[in-house]
Formats: sequence, structure tokens, C-alpha cells
Amino acid sequence: MKVLTILILTFTFNIVSAQTNWFCQNPLPQGNELLSINFVDVNTGWSVGNVGTIIKTTNGGLNWSVQMSNTTYSLLSVDFIDGNTGWAVGGVILSTTNGGTNWTIRSSGITEHLRSIYFLDYNVGWIVGEGGIILKTTNGGANWVNQKNPMNFSIYSVYFTNKDTGWVAGSSGIILKTTNGGTNWVSQSSGSIYILYSIQFLDSNIGWVIGEGHVILRTTNGGINWISLENSGVYLSSGYFLNQNTGWVVGDNNLILKTTNGGEDWIKQIPGTSYLFSIFFENVNTGWAVGRGGEIVKTTNGGTEWIRQLTGMLSGGFTSLFFINNHTGWIVGLAGKIYKTTNGGETWLDHDSDPYSFFHSI
Repeated sequence: MKVLTILILTFTFNIVSAQTNWFCQNPLPQGNELLSINFVDVNTGWSVGNVGTIIKTTNGGLNWSVQMSNTTYSLLSVDFIDGNTGWAVGGVILSTTNGGTNWTIRSSGITEHLRSIYFLDYNVGWIVGEGGIILKTTNGGANWVNQKNPMNFSIYSVYFTNKDTGWVAGSSGIILKTTNGGTNWVSQSSGSIYILYSIQFLDSNIGWVIGEGHVILRTTNGGINWISLENSGVYLSSGYFLNQNTGWVVGDNNLILKTTNGGEDWIKQIPGTSYLFSIFFENVNTGWAVGRGGEIVKTTNGGTEWIRQLTGMLSGGFTSLFFINNHTGWIVGLAGKIYKTTNGGETWLDHDSDPYSFFHSI
């Protein structure tokens, strides 16, 4: 489903986001897909996505502001060490030392698309991507070393528990483990043939992998054995575990799954959005998930209820608009939708009409 964005003219946000003097008015703060989310505390967090999108909140998601990334490449992963120092990757590597007020493009020396980033501290971090790329830095991303990967399958996720021990996961059920900081990688048998999108470990033994084909895998011995936990029947894209018992996974069909016993049983939670790509929890109560159309949902009770933080989302495909001055205008479109603004598009009032009509012009 494509979300049409209102910019006083009916352009899509993807086309004009890089141009100056244009501001997204529906939805707010923007309408591009959000693919990754990361918080450093209950108030401060970032989400990244298509067309170089970066948004930040300092009040737990009540308000989000768009940050200038200086790129139109899609950003697939974001990771922050504290409220100032962070990185984002996709078609490019970005870093910031002032909370995202300024983002700097970093050179990696490779051209493959990058899919996941993970930093242990201010200096040591890894990036993985297409073509089996595994990059490591020991100086905060100023320089990157291409580590040897015994397989050329694309890598989608990376996670380290200390400077020596880490795992990556990717295409065709591939899981690799290192015990020497990435100098050498050993293949582990996942038992899956599907793409593995997300990997996370609590310590050197306990970890989970999430992937397409409804895959949820758990290990209690560092990946020597992986056990399949769930066949949800839907496409899964990301997971986040707070401890060995409590965790969540997200995916298609308005789905969030929660477990309180390490994945043996799962409870469905319905946040009310079409597709979620990434989830993050700060504690057992407070968490966020992001997805299509710039969707942001938040819970403060462990997922029993999810509240949409995206604002200004007008429903329907829009076909025409007309303003009589700088403040007052109307939009019409599919399903009989008529919206009016009296403040230049900051807010829109829904005027009920015939839901079976299709308005072409106003």
C-alpha cells in the first residue's frame, strides 16, 4: 500500500524529500517506510528508513523531528551508544557525534548494500551486508577492515556480546560465529533455508534468530544447536529480547508476538498497522515498533496496548486539492474522502461523505 503524502501539492514524499522548502504535512513527521529503531533511554531515540529518512524523539515518541541525513540512500539500520554518538547504514555509512544534528558520510571502501550495524562501545563496531560483507572498525568508524567471510551469502544482521564473541545471520539460513573478534568465522547449522533478518544474544549462550518463513530460532549453547520455537504463519522481520524469558517479534498482518517463557509460547498483540519492520524495548513496559508509511507505535504496558505515534495520517488516495488562500483548502479522493484545513495544512478535518463515491476534482 503506497501512502500518498500531502505537500500542499499531491507529490509523493519520496520524490521531494531531498528538495528544500517542502514540508511533509501528511503523515507527520514523514511518510517513508521506517526500517530500524533504536533508543538510548525511555525518552531519546531514532528511527531510519527509505530515502535517507532519519527522525528523532526526545520525549518518548510524543513528538518526532526529521533530521537531515544528506543522502537519499535508504537506511536499514541505526545504532547509538549514547545520546550523542551513533551510526546509520544502508546504501551509505553515516555517523553523528551530536545526537544527529549533523550526520557525516563515512567511506568504507566497498560498494555493496549494507544492512545492519552494531557497536560495542565508541570505537569497536561491525557492519554487515550484501555479498557476505563483514566490516569491522576499531576507531569509531573512521576506518573499516573487510573481514574474511567463508560464505558469500548476503548478511542481514550482526550481534556481539563482547569484543571477541559475535554472530551474523543472513540468506539461506546462514549463521556464522566468531570467537576472535571476526578474524575467523565458523558456520552454524540453523536448520532453516530462509532469510534470517534479525539475531540477538543476551550472553555467550542464549540467543534468538528471526526470519522469513515464520522462523523463530533459539539457542542455549552459543549456537551449537538451534531450536525452532514458532510457526506463526506470517512473515517475520525483527525481534527484541529483554531477558531469557521476555521478548517480542514483529512482522506482517498487523502482528506483534510476545513471549514470557523464552519463546515456548507466544501471545498475539495487534498494534493496528499493516507491516512492522523493527522493534525495540527500553524496559519490560516501554517499547516502540516502526513500519510502513512511517508508522510508529508505542506501548507503556508491555504490549497489552499499542498507541500510534504517527500523526496526521489521512486515509484514502487523493486526486485533487484546491486552496482559496494561504490557510483554507480542501482535498478529495477515494472512498468519498473530503478533508478541509484552515491553518495551511497543519491539521485537516474529515468531512463525512458517501463512502462509495470517487471524487476526481474539487
